[in-house]
Formats: sequence, structure tokens, C-alpha cells
Amino acid sequence: MDLVDKRILFALLKDARTPQRQIASRIGISAQTLNYRMGKMLDDGIIKNFIVMESPFLTGKVEGFAAFVSERENSGRSRAKIKCLEKITLYGFEGENEAEINNQISKAAEELGNPVMRYFPKSISYNQNSRAIDREIINQLRKDPRANLSDIAKGIDAPLMRVKWRYNIMKKNNLLNVTVKVDLSKTDVVLFSIFSGNKENIRKALLESTIFSITDSNYGVFICFSENMVNAKEMINKVRSMEEKSEVMVIYDYDFFSG
Repeated sequence: MDLVDKRILFALLKDARTPQRQIASRIGISAQTLNYRMGKMLDDGIIKNFIVMESPFLTGKVEGFAAFVSERENSGRSRAKIKCLEKITLYGFEGENEAEINNQISKAAEELGNPVMRYFPKSISYNQNSRAIDREIINQLRKDPRANLSDIAKGIDAPLMRVKWRYNIMKKNNLLNVTVKVDLSKTDVVLFSIFSGNKENIRKALLESTIFSITDSNYGVFICFSENMVNAKEMINKVRSMEEKSEVMVIYDYDFFSG
């Protein structure tokens, strides 16, 4: 896997709906070359599938995260699972309220031991009056995660401008994103997570490499991408120079579930 393929993967991990011409221009290749390389990574099983990630806030629920040190897996339902070499797995949960999520975490703790970290991201205000059209947009994306907004508008028989408006609002507020599931065993890229209490400074330091982040009022979890282990080490050293106690873990597998 060369540097071009790695940069394509990074772009798709951050936002798999980024137009191919935009990714190609950013990397410095033709759209035809990008299309060929993406197709080959799909055929080779490097890119396994596209994942529609929707926030529980869209359905009036809340979300929470908990990290466990265990070689076992939680048998209960979770909306996210990020597995690290250090035997730590970060799970995402959703529920009607924080108490319900804490109950799910307690049940997971019966199998996995007490969580070493837990996070409850700050609630995002959401206009429930737009729930119907937002749900229709998401349902269309599940059929084709990279569908054009014009095709989505036709599919739900709605004005294109309204579909664009609602999609952009969901995207801007981190309520909706499309990413890719990458078989990391077939690449030499590095995904790593950083748990930090110095979240604002760490956020700025990792801005160019962060795929997504999870923050509460005190801490932040940053999921980052690196083209190789040397670059990953440089980023980790930079973070630890800012906060020595930052926890760093190398990710070897992940899944996101919705609906």
C-alpha cells in the first residue's frame, strides 16, 4: 500500500461522502485514478464496507461511552466497538437517558470488570420537527451511503434544497456521518486513540490527523490516523509533551452499528 492509497483511506475514514473529485484534487491525482484505486481496495477487501453513523440524538436518545480492560467482548448491544492492542475496548451505548446507559454499562461490567473510563458527550439541540425528513434521508443513505443528494431528494420526493439543508445541518452538528470499515490487517496504516484531560489543546495538536472525537465536560477521546508508525510516534510524543498522563492505545479493529 503506497502513500496515495493511505491518503485515500484517511479521506474516506473522515467522510466517505466527500466527492471523489475533491479527494483526487486534494491528493493530486486524477478522478479516474482515484476511482480505480478505490475499486481495487474494495475488491481486495481493504475497504470492507461503508458505514452510516447516526447520532442517537436524532431519535431523541442520548449516548455514552465506556472503556474496559478485558480480552472478552461485551455480549450486550452496543452502537460502537473500538478494540485496542492494550486489551482495552471502547464501547458506545445509547438509551432514553443517562440512567439507562449507566445500567447498560453496569451489565457490561459484570462480564468485563469495572470500566476504566466513561464519557457522556454533551447533548446537541435538535429540531424534532425535522425528524421525519431526516429519517428518510438516513434511510436512503443506508441503501447507498454515497448517493448524490439529488438522487436522495428524488427517492423521498422532496425538494433538493430542503434535502441539502437538512443533510448539512446533521453533518455540521455531528449528528450524521458516513465512514468506511477498513481491514487494518491488510494495511500498514496506524489508527490510535488518545484519552486526555487536556482536551482543547490536544484537539488543536491532533486536528490534521483526527478522524473523530468524543468529549465530555472533562475529558476527550481522539481517534487518529497515521500513515506509518514513525509518524504516529511523533504525534504521540507531541501529545505527551503537552500532557504526560495521556493514555494512548493502538486500534486493531472497530465497528459502528446503527438502527
